[in-house]
Amino acid sequence: MLKALAYIFGFLLLGELITYFFEIPIAGNILGMFLIFIALRLKLIKLQDVKPASDKLIKYLVLFFIPYGVGLMVYFEIIADYWMPISVAVIASTVITLYISAIIIEKLEK
Repeated sequence: MLKALAYIFGFLLLGELITYFFEIPIAGNILGMFLIFIALRLKLIKLQDVKPASDKLIKYLVLFFIPYGVGLMVYFEIIADYWMPISVAVIASTVITLYISAIIIEKLEK
């Protein structure tokens, strides 16, 4: 379990460092997730090496969203003023994402 956490947080740190030093306009955690994906695909690390920690993290994933929900309350007035455009953007982006995902899955299944 400790080895799995070390891999996950190591790639997170690597992504953050690359973003910081090269001033890439991508979040470090996203870059780290991409790097661990590449490492898994290239079989540089084995899935069994990260699976114990990833299963635990996914099990408690909902807890990671609590700080973001509480942080939204700082912007309550802005959200109240612009609730309609925000709602339209959220719904439209969700529908577009579902549609594009369905197209990709259809093409990959063939």
